[in-house]
Amino acid sequence: MIPKSEYIRKLIHLSNLIIPISYYYVFQDKRFFLISLFFFVLIFLAIDLFREKNKYIKILFNLFFNRMMRKHELNGALTGASWVMISAFFTILIFPKNIAILSLIFMSVGDTVAGLVGRRVGKLKIGEKTLEGFVFGFLICVIISYNYKLIPFSISIYGSLVGMIFEVLPLPLDDNLKIPLSSASIMFVIESYLI
Repeated sequence: MIPKSEYIRKLIHLSNLIIPISYYYVFQDKRFFLISLFFFVLIFLAIDLFREKNKYIKILFNLFFNRMMRKHELNGALTGASWVMISAFFTILIFPKNIAILSLIFMSVGDTVAGLVGRRVGKLKIGEKTLEGFVFGFLICVIISYNYKLIPFSISIYGSLVGMIFEVLPLPLDDNLKIPLSSASIMFVIESYLI
């Protein structure tokens, strides 16, 4: 059974869609959007750095977020929220707009589906993740790629696959960083050099 706090965490993770949606519909100027994201990166990093050092920040943080935190986050590591901001900043900085948007959607939706399915029905373990989570995460990314043709489906399907492979691989990096950067990289390489 999945605890209620995990559903809340995943709901918050889905709210990260505000970043690619804002980039697609609202912010035409990449530079302005990057400046805005950098400001948020600094805020999230400051909260992470001071939540253990300032008792008032710690009380507020614990009141709202403690139940949703992973063990390594409780022990002082950066939270998933900080990694989301960092990865969004670098993904948008490095890659073309449509590729960045799609890879950030993969991070938000694909990772959420993989996590929930893996915890709910996952039996075949791959490290701390599950094959079932990987398959469903990949399928939702494929559905997103097919329905929202930000780039050709023949390219985005590779981004879906690579993003979810990196989600399941036991690399010492946060999923919020691994998924968008890996999926964006493969889509960029295929679009730029192989087609």
